[in-house]
Amino acid sequence: MRDGRVSPWLGRSPLPQGTNLQIMLVVEDGIRRYSVEGMFRSLDIRLTARFSTDVADISTFANGQLIISSGSALAPLPAPIAEKLRRHHVDVLLLVDPADAIDQSWIDHAKGFLDWADLRPETLRDAMADVAAGRFHVSPTLARRSVSAPDQLGTDTPAKRASMIALTAREHQVLRLIAEGQSNRQVARSLGISEHGVKRTVGIILAKLNCPNRTLAVVRAMESGLLVM
Repeated sequence: MRDGRVSPWLGRSPLPQGTNLQIMLVVEDGIRRYSVEGMFRSLDIRLTARFSTDVADISTFANGQLIISSGSALAPLPAPIAEKLRRHHVDVLLLVDPADAIDQSWIDHAKGFLDWADLRPETLRDAMADVAAGRFHVSPTLARRSVSAPDQLGTDTPAKRASMIALTAREHQVLRLIAEGQSNRQVARSLGISEHGVKRTVGIILAKLNCPNRTLAVVRAMESGLLVM
């Protein structure tokens, strides 16, 4: 693992002026890791980056805001690291390939998904800015794949489509209330949970349904038979 301070070029930043992100990049593939490191140097975001090939190094990451990971997310997230991410409120942005089967433990922590096919300096910047600002991010390729998925499934029945996506009872509750037009605050009040908990659950729902926003998630859920109004 090594540390590196990345100096941004002067330009318009999507983050508040003066923001300096503390980031750990965990990418096992050397070529891909160097590619992302190079993009860091062209971003109009102030950041201090640490680079690693081993997910275990996350346990040494203190006082940071964002972890960008690829490859390691195919295996379960070690419980001690998962607990540290929760305790320190560290967000996770996952770089994914279309064929990747991301482990659920990583999905539960991820605040954004960026397809390697979409990876360019500007898309990386937007993804990092969204996640750092508390917005859930899904890259365009993943979003388009979500929209086209029903057609690609051909003659599959809604029940068969629904069986391919697993939502917990709480996620079903939140999804239904969202479909009824309730805001995060209203959902929190209806279920007796915190608004932060609702935001987190919504993020997980968007990730599972591979959707960039709440409206598309409801449509996708109804098309697949997961949600019947």
